[in-house]
Amino acid sequence: MTRHARAVLVALALAACAPEPYLTPPMEPVPDLRGTWRGTWAGAPVTLVVIEQGGITAQGGVSIGAWPVSGTPLQTIGGVFTFPSNGAPITVNVRGRLGHLDGRLALVVDALTRDVRQLVLAPVAEDRLVGGGKSNLGWEPFGPVELTRAVRP
Repeated sequence: MTRHARAVLVALALAACAPEPYLTPPMEPVPDLRGTWRGTWAGAPVTLVVIEQGGITAQGGVSIGAWPVSGTPLQTIGGVFTFPSNGAPITVNVRGRLGHLDGRLALVVDALTRDVRQLVLAPVAEDRLVGGGKSNLGWEPFGPVELTRAVRP
């Protein structure tokens, strides 16, 4: 294999590892999203519980396994997401990243599973997130997402 072919293969492998969509660092303070959010995903009931917020992850750089060693730093959230799958609710751990997408603040939430489940949400009010979600499993929801923060005690 030539040096050029190896370079192309490495570039393709790195591009395949890049998280989509690509976010840029936020230009304004990020709201506190911790708490319980309830709503719908393509009409199906869902719940997102943001347990922690404030960690940092690097996007678009080089990673060694799960550890990023370079890239754009973005604030993260961690929590759990409950949604219907094949007619029954399941709960998965999620990790999210906050940044700018198309000129506005966005939260990209990825399920920590081998199957692709991703939400791309934008805060439209202090207690409301809207956007879309996708799954690579045909029996799971695909489409619009609307979440409202549960009333804090």
